[in-house]
Amino acid sequence: MNVVTQAKPTKLDQFRMEVLPPERRQELVAGMPPHVRPERFERNLVNAMMQNPGLMDLDPRLIFREISKAAALGLYLDPQLGEAYLIESWNGKAKRKEPQLRIGYRGLIKLGRQSGEISMIYAHEVHRNDFFECSLGDHKSLVHKPDVFGDRGEIVGYYAVVKYQDGETDFEPVTVAQAHAIRDRSDGWKAFSEGKIKSTPWATDEVEMSKKTAIRRLTKRIPQSPELAEAINIEDAAEHSEMRNVTPQQPPKPPVPPPPPMEAIEDNSAAEDETVIEHDEPTAEEVVSDNAEVVDDTTYFEQLEDALAVVSDAASLEEVWTEFDPMARFDGKPQAETNQAIAKAIRKRAEKRIGGAA
Repeated sequence: MNVVTQAKPTKLDQFRMEVLPPERRQELVAGMPPHVRPERFERNLVNAMMQNPGLMDLDPRLIFREISKAAALGLYLDPQLGEAYLIESWNGKAKRKEPQLRIGYRGLIKLGRQSGEISMIYAHEVHRNDFFECSLGDHKSLVHKPDVFGDRGEIVGYYAVVKYQDGETDFEPVTVAQAHAIRDRSDGWKAFSEGKIKSTPWATDEVEMSKKTAIRRLTKRIPQSPELAEAINIEDAAEHSEMRNVTPQQPPKPPVPPPPPMEAIEDNSAAEDETVIEHDEPTAEEVVSDNAEVVDDTTYFEQLEDALAVVSDAASLEEVWTEFDPMARFDGKPQAETNQAIAKAIRKRAEKRIGGAA
C-alpha cells in the first residue's frame, strides 16, 4: 500500500495565508490597476518576507493594510525595481513594531510619469570631483559632467530633474546636509538611533533615500496624478508617524435617545420560549456603572469613540481599532478588565452602526 505524506507547510507559507486568505486576496486583486499582475505581486511579497523574516513576527492584518496601498498604486514590492518596500517600523504610540510601506524614488518617478505631462524625471548624486554648474533666475540651467572612470570623491549633493512634454525642464538640488536634516527629523531614523528597530532605509540605502528627497521636493511643483499625490502622502506619514496618531476634530455626535421607562416593558414571561429580546450593547457609562473600578483614561475613550464614529466599513474600523490597540494598552495594568470592556462596548456600537448602514 502506497502511503502519501503531505509536506508540512512552512512558517512562510502559513504567514502568507494569514496575510492573504482567499477573501483578502480577492479584495487586493480588485483594487489593482490593470497593468499589475497579481501572481507577480504576491511573489514579490513572499520574497520581501524571505529577505526580512522579522516581518513574519508582525500582525498579518497590518501587513495586508500596507501592501494594499502598494497594490492600489500599481507598485511592486520587488527590491530590484526599487518601486516600493515593506519594512519594520516603530509605532511610538502603541510601543511596538509595525510594518510600513515606503515608496522608492523609482516608484515616485513611475507615478510622476502617469500624469501625462511628463516625458522624463530622474535623480542623480553629485561627487566632489564632478563638474557641476547650477544657475537660477529667469534662465535656470543645470550642467553635471561626472568623470565616470576617475576618482569622483565623496558625495556632496543630489539633484532631481523633470522634463515636460512641451520641452520645458525644472530641477531641484539638495545638499548632503539638507538631506541629513530631513533624515534626522524622520521617526524611523530616530527609532533606529535609539535602538528600537534594527534597520531603516536611511541606514541601508542613504543614496536612494536622498535621491527620493530631491524628487519629493521637485514633485511639489509638477503636475501630480492622483496616485503620485497619494504616494507623497504615504511617505509624509511614514517619515513622521505622529501624523498618523493625531485624532482629527469630529463633528458632535447626535444625542443618544433615553431608554424606555420600565413601565412600558410588558411582562411576556409566558411567551419566554417563543420571544427573543435583543439588547443594545452597553454604553461606556453603563459599563463603568456596572464595575466598582473608576476609569482613569476618559480622554483615550473619547478619542477612540470619535475615531470610530466616522468609519464607514469594517476595514476602516479594524484599522482604527488596531491603531488604538486597547487590549494591549491596558493589559496587565490596574482596572484592565474594566477599561477593555469599555473599549469593546465602543467598538460594538460602531459595528452595529456599520451593519445597519449596510
